[in-house]
Amino acid sequence: MKKIRKTLSLCLLIIMLTNTVVFANININENIKGALLGDLETGEILYEYNINQQLAIASITKLMTYTIMMDKVSQGEISLDDDVVISGHAAATEGSNFGILSGETIKLRTLVKGMLITSGNDCATAIAEYVGKTQDNFVSMMNAKASELGLLSASFINPHGLPINDEETGQNYMSVSDLYKLSRHVLSTYPEILEITKQPELIIVERNFSRAATNPILGIVEGADGLKTGYTDKAGICLISTMPVKGENKDFRLIGIILGAQTHEDRLNKTIELLNYGKDNFIKLELTDVNEPVDKVYISNSKIEKVNVYPASDLSKVIKTQDVVTTKITYNESVKAPLSKDEIIGTISIYVNGEEIEKIDAKVNENIEKANILVRIARFFRNLFN
Repeated sequence: MKKIRKTLSLCLLIIMLTNTVVFANININENIKGALLGDLETGEILYEYNINQQLAIASITKLMTYTIMMDKVSQGEISLDDDVVISGHAAATEGSNFGILSGETIKLRTLVKGMLITSGNDCATAIAEYVGKTQDNFVSMMNAKASELGLLSASFINPHGLPINDEETGQNYMSVSDLYKLSRHVLSTYPEILEITKQPELIIVERNFSRAATNPILGIVEGADGLKTGYTDKAGICLISTMPVKGENKDFRLIGIILGAQTHEDRLNKTIELLNYGKDNFIKLELTDVNEPVDKVYISNSKIEKVNVYPASDLSKVIKTQDVVTTKITYNESVKAPLSKDEIIGTISIYVNGEEIEKIDAKVNENIEKANILVRIARFFRNLFN
């Protein structure tokens, strides 16, 4: 069958979205310890600097504390409406605090807001003691969860990130790349966290409490709605930020990470530059859709001569707006009827700027019956004279 081994090249994208698009590169590496910009859904890294070194993470620790707590909530073991009795140990936690008092009773959901919006170390300790029964047990749960998620650089000694005497052994650690994995996990598994982290201020009337959120990009970067700040002398000034990007070919969510900035202004400026770089220079394309055929292939002995070919899986990718995407379909040595639904008949190769980035199986999505002998003879003579 002459056409079965054909290779199909299909240009999917040679695109400039508007005349005003500016293709840019950035360099924000000076005076920080690490940085990353990535896409939530696909996990693609769009910008990186020193992402694999184990670094002190300060209060960004509280994302893991939130994760452990929400695991218990989702399993029905606890509720955000639970009353938590505050211990003397929790109330005495040093560093940034919400101002809880020993012996008082506070709703768990209030403690969560105090931990995430105003970065209350005391709230983190109270949550840890409530969920894990003791802080030490909760820390063991944190390290176990890190192993479960494949966060190989993670090391926790407490639920809030406040260092112990600023010694090397008295810090919570993680690499930028693992913080990205953790952030993706939190946002994918418990997206309701954004309802908390998008709040620019925490107001609790019954406690006569009002304090601005620690996240400096809220209200500064349009659409930014999270995620967590951190600061210690060793960690420097840190921020994990996130925002949705909307528009034509722009339905994705960015995650930005800055660790170890030396000033609050530099952390803010670098975060703004990082997020704007992602928003202005990238698009998200659906490269394959299992419900959309990518080709028609001629099968000489099939009841239907030209058979629709489908990708076996969906593929989306965030790419630069000037990138060129092409696909190439290579069929198996012999493709003959009968074929069963979902049978693999070839491979779809995806290229960005000429570099192969993915291979996806090509399949038929229906049973393909064999043509009877008379039909096959008629086709033979027809093709003989074509």
